Amino acid sequence: MVDVGILEQGMEQVVENGKATWRKWYSPTGLGRWIILFLKPPGEIPPELAKQTIEELFRLYSSSVVEVCEKYGFTIDSFRQVFNQQYVKSTVMKGKKIKPKVVVYGSAALDVYGDLERLPSADETVYVAETARYAGGMGANVAVALARLKVPVAFVGRIGSDSIGRTLLESLVKNGVDVSNVAITIQRSLQTLILRNSKGGRWLLALGSPNHALSVASPSEINWRQLDQSQIVYVGEVFTEVASTIASYAKNKGKTIIYRPGAPYLRLGLEKLQGILEHVNMFILNEAGWNSLQNSSEKPLKTPQELLAYGPETVILTKGKKGSTVHTKKGNYVMPVSADMRARYKTVDPTGAGDSLSAGLIKGLLQGWELEKAISFGQAAACIKCARMGTAPAFPTLDEVEVALKRNYQ
Repeated sequence: MVDVGILEQGMEQVVENGKATWRKWYSPTGLGRWIILFLKPPGEIPPELAKQTIEELFRLYSSSVVEVCEKYGFTIDSFRQVFNQQYVKSTVMKGKKIKPKVVVYGSAALDVYGDLERLPSADETVYVAETARYAGGMGANVAVALARLKVPVAFVGRIGSDSIGRTLLESLVKNGVDVSNVAITIQRSLQTLILRNSKGGRWLLALGSPNHALSVASPSEINWRQLDQSQIVYVGEVFTEVASTIASYAKNKGKTIIYRPGAPYLRLGLEKLQGILEHVNMFILNEAGWNSLQNSSEKPLKTPQELLAYGPETVILTKGKKGSTVHTKKGNYVMPVSADMRARYKTVDPTGAGDSLSAGLIKGLLQGWELEKAISFGQAAACIKCARMGTAPAFPTLDEVEVALKRNYQ
């Protein structure tokens, strides 16, 4: 057993009855301890011993992998990718499956925060101090924000099989989001670099390649039975052809469809989005998105009211702390954020505000509230989020929003 590496041996001097003598000892090696783990009942193995043994075996295995890579010209990255992929798949399988009231289709990304004094000029280097990292991405944010408001929700999207993908997936699972239909891809996960300066300036840079959108890319990635179980379908950053298919199917099933695409999709122009808008109940966009849609569309657009002609029953234009404008076929009105709410929740980080508002709005719709009340609930959720740094951990709980609204009306 010593020869095959299961035991190691040695000699030590011991004193018995006043006489010194040499005694031979044997002790299990890392491999030997691994074998013991299989031979003994799990309840008899101390957790620390099990952890130590597994780590030693992994080191032994890793050194063999390195030797194979060097001998046959493989890259360590290819093995790391396989490991990450299996880990991510295991996390998906372990996540709880629920009957969702809302299914969210969109993307997930890691938000990397950095501080700088100013943006660089051409060929100039400016130091950026990384301050934090948070799980984010518009679709994943909405799913997490809904879960924190006690809404049964499922997220459908694509996540890369890398360390970032693990972080994103673990955040969703930790918050109780159903990830059973998340697709795992060999692509790197998305990252968003959020730069801020001392004067309150903010710049968002998406890190990826032109074809890097880790979103729903094919109808084959959709569990239609899961969609059938839901009441509301939220469509975010999804390729237009697939978004149209989802919206059309959901409409035929009598679901409420909310469409809130990111800026890259709004820059495609109204003509590219028509096939989606004709099926949706509610279209949500912010001021920057509205400007992008206006500038990218062949047909001139003067007001969001004109978008109603393309299918939506309601168009909501969000304007941050200024509130929202609501456009329906019955007319338009403004939903301001109360002065008390603005004063109580000073903006620290607006990232994810629109995601929190959308989640709060959806929560209200599920409760059967009138649109104005649902929007007010969403605005309160957004205000609380803006007063905190980050995205996923910063979304408010249901109790926090209810307390904020109660204080607002006292």
